[in-house]
Amino acid sequence: MAAQEISLEALGLLQALLHHDYDEAHFRAGHVARHAALHEHLPVADAAERIETLLQEGTPDTDALHVALRSLAHSVDRMQLIALRRAGKLF
Repeated sequence: MAAQEISLEALGLLQALLHHDYDEAHFRAGHVARHAALHEHLPVADAAERIETLLQEGTPDTDALHVALRSLAHSVDRMQLIALRRAGKLF
């Protein structure tokens, strides 16, 4: 299921950010964005692209990053909910 893979990739992005490894986080954000776009999870792709853009310069503005991370988390949650409904595991 693509939604699960994208969710795990997003967790890897969060882990890199927690460790302040901005180069790794930048790489992972791009990967999440491309994978989500490939599977047409566009809100997730957009949120990951925003994070990728913020990380291009190195250490990001924490307020802008916080907003982008909240958007990513919300988008991933919605993506998983939709995937579960389509799989018949949630009504």
